[in-house]
Amino acid sequence: MLRFVCTLFLIFSFSALQAQNKDALEHMAKAREYVKAQEYDRALRELGEALAEDRTYVDAYLFKADIFNRLGQADSALAQYERARNYEFPYYLDYFQGRQLYAMKRYEECIPFLESYLEHPRANERYRKEIDNMISSAEFAIEALKHEIAYNPINLGNKINTDELEYFPSISADAKTLVFTHRKENGQKLDEDFWFSTRDSSGAPWSKAQMVPGRLNTIGNEGAQSLSADGSIIIFAACDRPDGRGSCDIYASFLDPNGRWTKAINLGPAINTVLWESQPSIAPDGKTLYFVRGKSGNDPNMDIYYSELEGRRWSKAQKLPGKVNTMSQETSPFIHFDNEHLYFSSNGHPGMGDLDFFVSERQPDGSWGEPKNLGHPINTGYQEFSLIVAPDGKTGFFSSDAMEEGFGKLDLYEFTLPLAAQARPIAYVEGKVIDKETRKPLEAPLKFRDLEDSTKLVSTQSESSGKFYAVLPARSDYGLSVAREGYLFYSHNFALAEQNREQALQLLVELIPVKSGQKVVLENIFFDFDSDSLNKRSDQELQEIYRFLSLNPKLRIRLEGHTDDQGSAAYNAKLSASRAKAVYQRLISMGIDKSRMEYKGLGSSSPLVPNDSEKNRARNRRTELHIL
Repeated sequence: MLRFVCTLFLIFSFSALQAQNKDALEHMAKAREYVKAQEYDRALRELGEALAEDRTYVDAYLFKADIFNRLGQADSALAQYERARNYEFPYYLDYFQGRQLYAMKRYEECIPFLESYLEHPRANERYRKEIDNMISSAEFAIEALKHEIAYNPINLGNKINTDELEYFPSISADAKTLVFTHRKENGQKLDEDFWFSTRDSSGAPWSKAQMVPGRLNTIGNEGAQSLSADGSIIIFAACDRPDGRGSCDIYASFLDPNGRWTKAINLGPAINTVLWESQPSIAPDGKTLYFVRGKSGNDPNMDIYYSELEGRRWSKAQKLPGKVNTMSQETSPFIHFDNEHLYFSSNGHPGMGDLDFFVSERQPDGSWGEPKNLGHPINTGYQEFSLIVAPDGKTGFFSSDAMEEGFGKLDLYEFTLPLAAQARPIAYVEGKVIDKETRKPLEAPLKFRDLEDSTKLVSTQSESSGKFYAVLPARSDYGLSVAREGYLFYSHNFALAEQNREQALQLLVELIPVKSGQKVVLENIFFDFDSDSLNKRSDQELQEIYRFLSLNPKLRIRLEGHTDDQGSAAYNAKLSASRAKAVYQRLISMGIDKSRMEYKGLGSSSPLVPNDSEKNRARNRRTELHIL
């Protein structure tokens, strides 16, 4: 519901213009004292006495309306505004009545009152933005109610939900682990804890939820949380801790080798301040953290912030760039696994009346675009919050106490997002980097690039064990490149299909120590058909070759072009030489000394495999890097 502010500050401005009955003024004064003491019934009786003394006492009607709103009696509050109109009333009554009708979801009725207030010469500019937003939202709601979208939320069942509160869900990249906040209201209202459930595959039943093991949960409150893509880290909010910097701070806990969660650590001053930080969401690559900051958990102007991991430190948090944040409230951000769609709640964009669910897409410059409202009846005139979206890009999970089939106060539900609000489905890869000769694990940087859109890069680093993990949007072709000093450049390309999202693509990256005579196929160098023109999809591979040569400044190389056996030997020799030369010239233009390189065309003379199928012929059409 719309949060009503007290009207007492306005009463003085109108009373001064009226000559009120002395007894009526005394009853008004008593009513104010009763309101300060929160004795609303007595205050209403005093206001009734004031109106019995003087039925034209408009301030008494306005004060009664304010008290009825405090008591949640919207119809009674509206009746007081309508009675005040029978007498000489202040111009700002239009604002009060329009706001009241808006909060009651009477969208068409509220607009004339709000517009009337804005047209008055004494209209307060302080409220213009709020009123403009209400009018925009009312117009949006009128249309949304005419075009309801398909919506069938499904309760996650009694293995997850109880007669207490379940909210703030998060899910792993394989969609097999669900973590959520559980709270008992009886006895320990602030003791929020994290629980989890697992399943074999997407769509399978969830297991009986249980408290997460280890040292993460305490006797205090562990609030909103975010599970990392690989399920090994929980980022969460906790309040009033000895090591806290403000009322609520953001912490991290790690899954140890025994499957237990470590004692939480504060993420430090780059993220946490004397203000209220909460509701974190960690990006799938673990390098960007999104969260909410405000003066308190009820701050009407809270915004979404972000911080980036630079080495082992978080950057100083900044407000999210783009069109997500408003002068009103933005809450519960969730960055999808595709790293391109951000879901959040807001009452600052046109919506149904209070916090609505929205989605914004990342723009080419890194900012966030115009948010889309998820529509009605997903959004209502009440508060919607804590939406997350599964790796498939279309299944949403959220918390609600408004469904008939609920088990208790707040339950977790799932539903299918409308097509326009869906994210890209993701798949994931995992593997190991090793020395090909010794078979020992290696630490190395890995870069995955969408071959159709070079701006989409996912970087990761293998651990000391050699293991790595990456989440990538599905239905794309990717190039993987690895460059480590002392080792031959590694290049590989592969396709990720949507069906891979629940089964990781396994990759073994074997790095070869640099020695004279070695060769590597540059799998992500592409040419236009029957041409020596480098395709745009080659740009990122060329950047990585440049990096490899920069890491190993003493190396000399030969770039060798190869073709299949289609066409004459003379033609193939010429085409392969011109293609090798094209790579040679591009690297020179990028800054590599030409004295370190040469090029050669070998035509179809050195096939990798027999030219007996199109697949094999494609393998033979290649560019190789030869160490001299």
